[in-house]
Amino acid sequence: VPERLRHELEGIAQRESKKYNCSVSIAIRSGDWEVSVASGIADFSTRTPAKVSDKYAWGSVTKSLTAASVLRLISEGAFTLDSQVGPLVDPMLRRMRQNDPSQNFSSVEELWGAPVRRTTIRRLLSMTSGVPDFDTAQPGLKGTYEDPLRSELYERPTHDFTPTELMSVPWVAHQWKSRCLLPGPFGFCYSSTNFMLLGLVLAAHAGVERWEDLDQGRFLPAYLRPQVHFALHGTPKQHGVIPGYDRTSYNLPKDTFNDHDNSEVDGVFAGWTASNIVMNASTAASLAWEIYGPPAGVAPREYVEMMIPQGKVPKIYGLGTFNLGFFSGQKGAYGKGYGHLGATYGYQSIVGYFPRANVALSIATNIETNTQSQPSDTLCSTYNAVLGATLGRTITCDFVSKGYYGGQCKCDHAAADDDDFDSDSA
Repeated sequence: VPERLRHELEGIAQRESKKYNCSVSIAIRSGDWEVSVASGIADFSTRTPAKVSDKYAWGSVTKSLTAASVLRLISEGAFTLDSQVGPLVDPMLRRMRQNDPSQNFSSVEELWGAPVRRTTIRRLLSMTSGVPDFDTAQPGLKGTYEDPLRSELYERPTHDFTPTELMSVPWVAHQWKSRCLLPGPFGFCYSSTNFMLLGLVLAAHAGVERWEDLDQGRFLPAYLRPQVHFALHGTPKQHGVIPGYDRTSYNLPKDTFNDHDNSEVDGVFAGWTASNIVMNASTAASLAWEIYGPPAGVAPREYVEMMIPQGKVPKIYGLGTFNLGFFSGQKGAYGKGYGHLGATYGYQSIVGYFPRANVALSIATNIETNTQSQPSDTLCSTYNAVLGATLGRTITCDFVSKGYYGGQCKCDHAAADDDDFDSDSA
């Protein structure tokens, strides 16, 4: 199967890289095989072609590992999903303030007042807390895109924005969002600040004095630890990452686009345990396999199940995990998939696991666009190529972009009934 797949995946990578004018790196991991392909341009200044060994900034893919690490500690009895975050992190925040006079708070209540007392680990993981997002990339309803933080990152490209500094910016400190506590879709408030707080939970439990001293890869299997890197300071270039290009419309007149090389912008990794993983696509597929797949290599299986979006019609987000079924083009068991989108300044990606097919996959690109369509578009074709090669069928799919988190993969027919697919043969 891998050799039959490789040819088709190479064609998908070539097609998508030409369509979006970027590099595309694809990797798939199953029980007893792996395959990786790459196409496009890795560095537009030198026209260097993409390679499967290229490293990328994976942005919010980091959240999946942070979530799984938190659930690992819950499985060990360190605290519960309904433990309040304040008592867990405030002692460390006080110690950090003693060592850093520029830090202007020593508790979460000083930042967000009495309402934050009710904030639990569960609410942070599920994006249903009232903690504001430090990331200001918000598409405008009239076709304009404003992003004050992006402007600051580009104006100060060598400045390291620490977690506590990002918690202190004017649009985060003292800006509690009460609507995020509402039930239903109005209560989903995506916030990377949540996952920096979860990083402090991990650091406090580890007993470290500084946030930088947290071993983010502590719960990874031994073979993965040397392959996964966490960028605490510095630029993509300094961490061996290929150049990434901002081609969004942020901070520009309507219908115009950036073409900003972010390889020497420290802020690409701003967000710590929300957004600082560096790796190649093959390693990213293995990471998804270990978090969500049969090994359950980071957290025990029953706790991994808690991460997965639930419901008769699954929610868009579970605990540190997106519902990726919209991008599968399939229904029923084959349409079930979960993982995380990864977007940061100049890079967009996706990782996921599809249990019925028993495959983990990853897709990385070295551009950032308004809709982050290119990873999901590539996933649509890639996943159905896996199903087609395994079943000996040709499945033709088209991807329709629908907003920043949206998009739908539409295929000409369902892959198969459950009994037709033997995941062991994959």
